Amino acid sequence: MEKISTEQIAFVIVMAVLLMIVMPIVQSRTGKSLSELLFGASRKKKPDGAENPSKKGGGREPRMNNGTKNDLTVFVAQLLKFANKNGMGVVAPGSVEYQGKTAQLIAFLVAPSGVTGIYCLGFGGVVSPGEKDGPWKQHMNGQDLTFRNPLTVCKEQYELVKAAMDEAGVKGNLDIVTVFTNPRVTLKATPSALIYTQKQFMEHLKNTDSLKRGDIDVKEMTGVLARLAKIKEKKAGRNKK
Repeated sequence: MEKISTEQIAFVIVMAVLLMIVMPIVQSRTGKSLSELLFGASRKKKPDGAENPSKKGGGREPRMNNGTKNDLTVFVAQLLKFANKNGMGVVAPGSVEYQGKTAQLIAFLVAPSGVTGIYCLGFGGVVSPGEKDGPWKQHMNGQDLTFRNPLTVCKEQYELVKAAMDEAGVKGNLDIVTVFTNPRVTLKATPSALIYTQKQFMEHLKNTDSLKRGDIDVKEMTGVLARLAKIKEKKAGRNKK
């Protein structure tokens, strides 16, 4: 079994601390709560007097929960391990700022073939795509919620990050994907190659040899993205506290 180095453990700890620092900043700029940023969900209001099916005696579903920061930390640790083993780079958090907007990405994976930005959602239960560009649905514990179409969010994130890269004179392929990090989620359908569960995404990375082929300078690109995400500045701010 491959041991995780001290540097890897330190990276994961730093990433977790950075998340705690960056998320309040993103919240203040977007006006969204932590749950909205992680899940982007809005609960459907029930009619007055409507019963909660999960409280009925018969046919009760096993109680489930949405994901936690620990799920994110585990995911980034897996991503880091894969990147180190395959000559790739990881930048986390991927909070690139451009013209007053901040990307809501957990990380960038830098490979010889290009850059993959990762937008994470922590929903549990059963997740179903909506119609066309409409909101998606989550069914869990007898309740239904809706949240923004992740494909729409990824498109917005792509445009923001690509504009920042272009202004910085950075050339390279860019993809933005959605990863549902909660290991207890079930995707009822996968309408796009840009949508994954955590397990599916890691399998995709392991089985896609083309990621290792390309002319991207991984070290240079990782450094550029780290500067765009202001990683060093955020670390310095943390150390002053």
